[in-house]
Amino acid sequence: MAGGPMTGRAVVITCPSCDGLTFTVGACLCVGYGNRILVTDDPAPREPYQECQVCRGVGQVATACHRCGQRGERRAQLVLTVANVDTGEVSSASVVPGTVPPRPAPGGGWHLPLKPLVDELAESVGAATWSDCHGQSGDGSAVLLPREWSPELPDDQRLALEIRAIAGHPGESWQVYLGRSIAPPAVVPERRLGQLCDLADRLCLDLVLEARRLCHGHDDLLWDIRFDVPGAAVPATRRGTAYSLTEALCTVTVSSAISGIAARGLAAPARYLVPSVEPAPDPARPVRDLDQVERRVVSECAELRTGEPLPGACAIWRDGRWWYSSLRVADRTERLVERETGQLLRRRTEVLRRGWEPPDPDWLGDAIAHTPCPACDPGNGLRPCYCTVGATAVDPDCASCGGSGLRAGMLTCHTCLDSHRIFQGMVVTLTDLDHQVVHLNWRAGVAAPAPLVATQPGGKPVVQLPERFRLATHASTFGVRPEDLTEADGGWPVDQDLREGYVTLHVTGVEPLTQHLAQSGRGRPGGRLIVLAAPPEVPPLPHLIRLAPGLGLAVDVSVRDNRHNADDPLHVQGVCWYVEFTVAPTPTTPEAEPAGRPTLAGAIAYGLDYLGSVLAEAVPDDPAQPIAVPQAPMSDPIADPEPMLRRLGAHRAGQWVTVRFSGADCRIGVREQGTLRHLVSAADLTTGLTALGLGAG
Repeated sequence: MAGGPMTGRAVVITCPSCDGLTFTVGACLCVGYGNRILVTDDPAPREPYQECQVCRGVGQVATACHRCGQRGERRAQLVLTVANVDTGEVSSASVVPGTVPPRPAPGGGWHLPLKPLVDELAESVGAATWSDCHGQSGDGSAVLLPREWSPELPDDQRLALEIRAIAGHPGESWQVYLGRSIAPPAVVPERRLGQLCDLADRLCLDLVLEARRLCHGHDDLLWDIRFDVPGAAVPATRRGTAYSLTEALCTVTVSSAISGIAARGLAAPARYLVPSVEPAPDPARPVRDLDQVERRVVSECAELRTGEPLPGACAIWRDGRWWYSSLRVADRTERLVERETGQLLRRRTEVLRRGWEPPDPDWLGDAIAHTPCPACDPGNGLRPCYCTVGATAVDPDCASCGGSGLRAGMLTCHTCLDSHRIFQGMVVTLTDLDHQVVHLNWRAGVAAPAPLVATQPGGKPVVQLPERFRLATHASTFGVRPEDLTEADGGWPVDQDLREGYVTLHVTGVEPLTQHLAQSGRGRPGGRLIVLAAPPEVPPLPHLIRLAPGLGLAVDVSVRDNRHNADDPLHVQGVCWYVEFTVAPTPTTPEAEPAGRPTLAGAIAYGLDYLGSVLAEAVPDDPAQPIAVPQAPMSDPIADPEPMLRRLGAHRAGQWVTVRFSGADCRIGVREQGTLRHLVSAADLTTGLTALGLGAG
């Protein structure tokens, strides 16, 4: 970490969870279910299962102590860091016993409030807004002191209790908040609701505001805001976390609202769209009045006549108006889950349904034809075995399926992705998730000449569909490159075959478009593919290169130039990128091929997703070694290295070239035969390119 080496030893205590033994001895999982093979979650006599595969009937097991990481000691130190991504400035504070004045806790007792420290650090680096890797801003962050702590205790006793509290704090030892100099506009709940309603109309989706009870017999409701395709089932599990509709609107984003739409709409009816039909809201009432909507949903959470509490209720925005419905128990299902103890757990699940379904929206057209999946057997819970993937016949000696080709388990059917349908059509929606939306109805049977463009090594022909069935053709409508297209649900890049309309014909006599729709429509909610035509909102690469040294990290940027594969459907085309934060002293070769992205912005977003793991790795393993307290002043802006990285990738076309930016120097290496071969080290990338004979131009 930055800030220079730490001297001395940290204050450590013997881990109270394991008493310094690095492991704990506790009751086995089988004890809670009793001495029986078929168990439920209902209370049972606490006795060991005599045939337990974990404890062998003893009832106790030894497990590694996760609280101290099997070290037997804990460090009584927390480090808070706020880093301004826009300026590179870093400021940190070390929280050790005696540095933070205890304050009365809101729920009683005493605590060490950390939020004032975070606010002070943010002000010192000029951050107007900040959040950690989990999207939290540090509000309410505190170290709870033991109940016996009191300001009347002697100093040594109070200090000992603070040591125990800080060492036992359940959060990360190093808490890093990334800040920006300019805060986004404050969220106005009424305006956010209107924006989501308008977007739902454009996307031809339902906007669902759902309130569910925290648990049976509990009055508290948790709110969820999401987009769904019409006919999507009520989710099996509650995903809402906000205690009011206003709170939910202040925290929801368009991405979070659309996340999981595929899983929720897997069994929804598949229909084409008639997007030319415009919704006509009733001008006689305020259809987006926030208070009215919330009160109406809350009223639906109880039986009208008896007042008996129901599991929840929802409001659905469809066809320019709200439709309200209660949530009721439709069925109770049971399934057997094998525990690691060898016991079979009978899991009971309540299946919820809406009290009534609103009428179909005007923008739904005719049904998309489909055939049952020929591979899976959903009635008996069977899925195709992996021995059938890419094979012409079932492996008769397969240990998993015994030569049947089907096996039970939680594996997803690779033929239909558990939709149990093979679609003969698909609706593709391209959008920037703001104002621009394009809907495409793709139907099998449409005349679509597909010339041969390549042949697979096994002899299978590869054809290319006409331009109207290539998503790359529609990218220019949104002013983006084809590589910028990603799936709105999940953020994964749209694969090359879908972008360019490539189809490998596995079976003769099948129309290329029909096979393309069957392959691309797997697992789509209601037969719909929603594509985001906008680059991710991430900090520029120069900002991250400037920031990383202040945190004691390095940034590895890998590039592979595949432009020599242009128009070759058998190989990856374009330029692939991979960005990774690391604390290792020298570049290391990953065990697997880098998970490259077709755009640099996409690679940066992927790298930021794993920043939290890198920060945890940067904390010293030895509890006696203090955590560094990084400090870095505002640094000068640096030039964008992307043009030089592209030139370097072109020089080593077809190979992964990795450049490590550590602040002290720049290391360049190339991946060859599974190893990373060092090429050159230089003060900066420009000097490194010159040393490789690529010049500075």
